[in-house]
Amino acid sequence: MTKKRLLFAIAACLVLALLCVFGAAVAEDDQVKLSMDMSENQFTGPKEITVSITVTNGGDTELPGAVTLYYPSGKRIEEFGAPVLATGASKNWTGTWTVTESQLKEGKISFTVRYSVYDENGELKGKQKKFSKKITYVGAEPAVTINRTILPTTAQNGQEVTVTYEILNTGNVDITNVIIKENSGISSKSGTIESVKIGEKANYTFSTTMGKKDLTSAATVTYTAAGKTYTAKKESATIKYGTVKLTATLSADKKGGAPGETVKLTLKLKNSGTVDYTDVNVTDAVLGTVFSNQTVPAGETVTLEKDLTITESQDLQFIITAQNATGEPLETATGKVGIIATDPTQQIVLNVDAKADRNIVYQLPGSVRFTVTVANASTVDVKNVTVKAVDKTLYTFPLIAAGESKSFTRDVQISMDGQYQFTASCKDQLSQTLTFYSNILPIAYTMPTPVPTEAPIVTPPAPVYEKIPTDVEMPGWMTTFVSVSGTAKYIFGGVAAVLLVLLLIGAVRRIAKKKHSAAAQDHLERGSYRDYSVKPKGNKRNVVEDRLDTDTADTATAEGGEETPESTTVQDSELMAETLRRLYDKKPAEEAAEAVGEAAENAAEAVAEAAETAAEAAGNVTEEVKEAAEAVKADAKQVTETDARSFGRKMRNRKG
Repeated sequence: MTKKRLLFAIAACLVLALLCVFGAAVAEDDQVKLSMDMSENQFTGPKEITVSITVTNGGDTELPGAVTLYYPSGKRIEEFGAPVLATGASKNWTGTWTVTESQLKEGKISFTVRYSVYDENGELKGKQKKFSKKITYVGAEPAVTINRTILPTTAQNGQEVTVTYEILNTGNVDITNVIIKENSGISSKSGTIESVKIGEKANYTFSTTMGKKDLTSAATVTYTAAGKTYTAKKESATIKYGTVKLTATLSADKKGGAPGETVKLTLKLKNSGTVDYTDVNVTDAVLGTVFSNQTVPAGETVTLEKDLTITESQDLQFIITAQNATGEPLETATGKVGIIATDPTQQIVLNVDAKADRNIVYQLPGSVRFTVTVANASTVDVKNVTVKAVDKTLYTFPLIAAGESKSFTRDVQISMDGQYQFTASCKDQLSQTLTFYSNILPIAYTMPTPVPTEAPIVTPPAPVYEKIPTDVEMPGWMTTFVSVSGTAKYIFGGVAAVLLVLLLIGAVRRIAKKKHSAAAQDHLERGSYRDYSVKPKGNKRNVVEDRLDTDTADTATAEGGEETPESTTVQDSELMAETLRRLYDKKPAEEAAEAVGEAAENAAEAVAEAAETAAEAAGNVTEEVKEAAEAVKADAKQVTETDARSFGRKMRNRKG
């Protein structure tokens, strides 16, 4: 009994020890928890799926080391990182994984997590844990549905015809490399669609031009699914040739733009028949009903417009249904118009600012200096920006970087007044021209204003003094007397000048006479006598200083013979007269006359100047003074000659 108890006790201890070890292992395993989700779990073959994994620390303590996550292939998932998870903390990763053939055969996909823990001895050790998710392999059952749309079903010569194929994947496996081969009458080239996922659809359109006979459409579609190639056919359909009385044309003002921009669609409906078309409805596969209940009268064209906001790239083709007055239905369609949605981050925005150095010109044509600034407000560089004014290119910027502004200045000859605006144009991603407008500048024309003349400097007139009127007016005779006396003073002045001249002439004459008289007297007083019996030498008579030398005289008398007193007296008188004549005749008189004449001329000139001055002041007396001056001058000359001759005669008479 004791032995049995001992064995039982030993067994119990062993079980307890195992339980402790198992509990510790469970505790370790329970500390790190994983959860995984997959986008799908049934597969017909290898396929890429989306996987989401979350790692959580479910223990009571922080994990002592980093946590890392690995793909089924054993490659570390770098995007997960190497976090150290605190108690209750989690880390998530979402990515893609391609399911392989081996995983399909195994029926599961396994990801691995690695982390560190402390063992019972307190030592750090590394652990890894795989987390698996079951997947199911099902047989590939590829299937497609082919839909075809022919527009229009009846077309006239030269009209566009479109044949659109819609490929819908109705199988359980994606299809790839879809090839559509149409009848050669429609297109000689095959259409290709890269892939169509399960439950999705894709379109491809053939376009052709109707000739003068019917067209036949028939297509063979091939595709690949689960590594195999499959083929499907679309039955043939006839496109009839005929005359269409109602034709439709669709156009857009631009190829596309950034999402949110607007495109203007224009539909023209032309009725070339003789009856009206009523109940005209226009639809589109994407837009739905575009226009309804329209009427197109016979022989007319109706234009309809619609603004379309761009949301995505799409092909538009309007289908028109109508009936004529006889109730005959009609269906036709426009050609396809593609609208492309561009990357909004590549959208071009330019701001154009214009300035002018003046807003008025005074002649036509006139010169105005414009300065245009183009600012690139977009996030992309813009090339070849052309600035124009009234379709005339003024400048081209090769490049305007994002956020940059560039300017230019140009002198422009304008031929008329008005409003001026500039445009800046460039090409966008679709190679279509974008145009941006500047502000409007008004330029006016005004007739030039005459240049203002300087105000003349006006000298104010001399003040006019008026006598204060008295009770008794001045008598008339006194007024006349005052007037005459004002003139008389100038006349008296002139007469005084003449008298002064005459006085000067008289003084000159007296001086000349006095000079000649003194010379004669001086000659007579020098020497006792002169010898007048001998012919003078050189017009000079010899003077005998004294008469004491009687002997000489007697001798001369004796030699010449005895003379009587009467004959001696006659001889003396004749000799005396000859001496006086030679002494005062000609030269002395001429010299005196010339001196008097020169003095008279100088005096006459002085009188003339005085007379002119007096004439300017006297007014009407001027001419009289000039005549008096001339008369004085003439008298002076006459006096010069007359007085000289008279003086000579008087002296001779006096001597005789």
